[in-house]
Amino acid sequence: MRLRIISWETLEKLRREEDILIIDLREREEYDQTHAPGAVWADWERLEEEMPQYLKKRGRTPQWIVLYCDRGNTSLLIARDLARRGYPVMSINGGYHMREKARMAL
Repeated sequence: MRLRIISWETLEKLRREEDILIIDLREREEYDQTHAPGAVWADWERLEEEMPQYLKKRGRTPQWIVLYCDRGNTSLLIARDLARRGYPVMSINGGYHMREKARMAL
């Protein structure tokens, strides 16, 4: 099982160095308002069954699939399930909330 929990800072480093797929699991309206650069939206309730379509659309399997939600709970649960299915997956600690919190502190 390949599952890691990472920070937003780690995500920025990974984006420069590795082939990753970033998936936003928040409500569609939240994603439409703002999201991490390069992130695609997915319905967290259907992601496990739809993951093959996301990868097919992309044309290749990334080194890592990075998930985030609003506060980190949902993405961690989905990441755990995907890791059990053999996907290389990461969840962002604290979710999008932590990204916004970090940005406001600057």
